[in-house]
Amino acid sequence: MLIPRYVTEFQCPGGDCVDTCCATWSINVDKDTFQRYQSEEHPAVNPLLKQFLVQDDKESDARHGKIKLRSTDFCCGLHSGDGLCVIQKNLGEDALSDTCYIFPRYVVQFGDRFEQSLTLSCPEAARLALTRDTAFQFVSSDFTTRLATTTVVPSVRGFSMDAMDEVRIFLIQLFQTPGLTNTERLITVGWLCQQLDTMVDAGTQAVTPVLMEEMRTMIETGSIHASASQLNTQQATSVTLFSILFGTKSPNEAKGVQLDILDRVRSGLGITSELSLERISENYRKGMQLLADDRGLCEKLVSRYLLNDLVREVFPWTQASAMAHYRRLLTRYGILRLMLAGIAAEEGRALGEAPIVRTVHVFCRIYQHNMAFSKRAESLLARSEWTQLEQLYALLN
Repeated sequence: MLIPRYVTEFQCPGGDCVDTCCATWSINVDKDTFQRYQSEEHPAVNPLLKQFLVQDDKESDARHGKIKLRSTDFCCGLHSGDGLCVIQKNLGEDALSDTCYIFPRYVVQFGDRFEQSLTLSCPEAARLALTRDTAFQFVSSDFTTRLATTTVVPSVRGFSMDAMDEVRIFLIQLFQTPGLTNTERLITVGWLCQQLDTMVDAGTQAVTPVLMEEMRTMIETGSIHASASQLNTQQATSVTLFSILFGTKSPNEAKGVQLDILDRVRSGLGITSELSLERISENYRKGMQLLADDRGLCEKLVSRYLLNDLVREVFPWTQASAMAHYRRLLTRYGILRLMLAGIAAEEGRALGEAPIVRTVHVFCRIYQHNMAFSKRAESLLARSEWTQLEQLYALLN
């Protein structure tokens, strides 16, 4: 597999994890594993499976069953007192369901190439991806995976695999190019996505190499700086949208470090049930000023989050259109930036590495796997008629 170097360093911390993936999430069990568990007779495992294993969707292979959470601590019923998995401890890794076997890894087959990255909703994955200067050096390494957990990305929307790969290489280079802000990078991504969708409409996908040469020239000549300088500096629109999406209450399933971060964001920004946007905007401005005083640390770590998301999601090829994928990326970026500004405002100072990593992790844990959130964000943009590129750029303020 082709992987970012940080993936080679990853090891699950097990019982030492500060925010275990075995808590608060519904844990799907695939059909083959479900049938195996039903006949499992190991004395340490059988009673727990009888108590917590239930059928969910008998017509589905991936979500055939699920493991219920304990009502006492909202952890998986097979999560032991020492923080380890009863299945893995007694039956071995191969006995895990597909969901538990793969997390936090994300494996895709892009053409004839296999790739692997990690989701940063795992705190250890977030620490490695965000804090290692060599994290996104790409290397080849041997890994074992299951085909059932592998996402296959074929040629889409009339683009060849070579053209799709050239776009991805450009984006990876863009987020590793020094001298650019994340705003400038995201302006570039938006313009590229718009052009890709225009090519689909016109049936001109064959000229992708010409477009990519134009994009490289735009970066190399520095013209992107001029484009960024023309952005409206008013923050009211972005603060309003992302405050509404963030919400006035934490999800019921948020516990521990998740709840702590979410509560601190609301405290720092002054988000209450009244949703006073004037007060929130002022606190957001203060938080953003504090973030700007950290000598570029937050900007650097957030650029690595964005790069990991681009790689993991095979951006911009796995949504209905390039612009649909861009809107998804932009709303995630906006929520994350709102949270970081809230934490900075609550602390009253620029953030160090640890709180930035923790905030990114909690953001990913709460929002990245939440399809309802993605649909709500897309719906809100559509109802507000904020779907065109020029309007979306205002959300970068």
